[in-house]
Amino acid sequence: MRWIVAIAFGLLIGCGSQDKQDKQEGGADAFDAAQAMLDGVAGRHDGLTRLTLHAVPAGKDALTQVASTMESRRGKPSDPEDLQAMKDGKEIVLDEEGAVDVTVPILMKDGKPTAIAGVTLELAEGADRDALVNEARTIAKELEAGIQKAGKPLW
Repeated sequence: MRWIVAIAFGLLIGCGSQDKQDKQEGGADAFDAAQAMLDGVAGRHDGLTRLTLHAVPAGKDALTQVASTMESRRGKPSDPEDLQAMKDGKEIVLDEEGAVDVTVPILMKDGKPTAIAGVTLELAEGADRDALVNEARTIAKELEAGIQKAGKPLW
């Protein structure tokens, strides 16, 4: 009976260690402060179908989706358009079915972005696409301001 308790205890410790390792290695819950800030911004915007923050986490060299309204994206590598925006420092606008996806470089340092905001807005029939792109820019700036207000690195 004691060996069953010992095995169960070992499994519990192992699960806790794995969770801590996932957080340290950029897993889905690694950037809780960034996620909380992003959720606050997202909650203020109707028509927003997805908001994602891309950055290179400390100690890493790959652009990563550090926070997103889509849980399945968190901690995953960034998409090609996000990599391109980070490299060029230029906005990218993609038309998706029923939506417009705007990738906005943010947190400029020495003329280069240090993060990317991926803003996807619903494109309803008759909607003004240019107005949605401008709204996406506004949301990205709000995300940027939230990061700066934190006063500490969020990733």
